[in-house]
Amino acid sequence: MLFHTRLKELRQQQNLTLRKLGEKAGVSYSILNTIENGRIQPSNDVVIALTIALKIEDKEELLSLVRNASEG
Repeated sequence: MLFHTRLKELRQQQNLTLRKLGEKAGVSYSILNTIENGRIQPSNDVVIALTIALKIEDKEELLSLVRNASEG
């Protein structure tokens, strides 16, 4: 699975808009929109901020999706 696809799934499961997730994670709407549309890969810091905002226990799952994409 691709990072941006998983991020969108997780965000929608919690009924969050991109703006609301951005507020919780401290990431701008425009950056989140670009990430979620698959145009850029987030830094590890952004991924960690998103996992905290989404209350995800397994940070490694999302970090590995970003790592796998950058290796491919």
